[in-house]
Amino acid sequence: MVFGQITSLALVDAINPCTLAIQALLLSALVLTKKRREVLISGLLFTFTILVMYALYGFGVLQIIYAFGIEAQVRMILKALLVIMAIVEIRAYFSHKEGFASMEMPMALRPITKKILQSVDNPLTAIPVAVLASILLLPCSSGPYIAALAILANFELTLRIPLLIYYNILFTLPMFAITFISVFGTSPKKVMKFKEKYIRELHLIAGLLLLAVLFMV
Repeated sequence: MVFGQITSLALVDAINPCTLAIQALLLSALVLTKKRREVLISGLLFTFTILVMYALYGFGVLQIIYAFGIEAQVRMILKALLVIMAIVEIRAYFSHKEGFASMEMPMALRPITKKILQSVDNPLTAIPVAVLASILLLPCSSGPYIAALAILANFELTLRIPLLIYYNILFTLPMFAITFISVFGTSPKKVMKFKEKYIRELHLIAGLLLLAVLFMV
């Protein structure tokens, strides 16, 4: 049961238009000026750093929940959060507004994010930029992650940590995929066009997955 819940929530995060756009923006800036090898290393370092930072954020939240003994309260908040997120995502399918849905980055943060991503000029700078980007991603990707952490808080540490790592691997898989696709296949711009073309469908899938998790809780 818990494996299915964590998998569903990770998939919601994985198809997040926000994270897909950030990876595509980073690679769009790099492919114009850098060699293929540099683009590949930068993209991989960026994504791996996001994975590590999110794992650290998650571990910290789990420690706080455990330290204060608020698992029951968090579980109640979890159900309300899942209902709200599911409604917002399904509504976005029928009436999409840029930057409104829970899985989209607020409009005010987009110019800042774009400027930070364009500052990557070699593979090593991808690491500190990814640390900053992981913070900017939180407003649009923290919902499913918080829900997953609330579920994990009810289990022993020996199960929490492997599932936490599993969640973040699933979450970042599309970012790794976009890196390889952009280096060896299509351009990042086409990835962005795909995201824009199917953004409503991505929201619908996310909403249905959230409803599935709600019935599992």
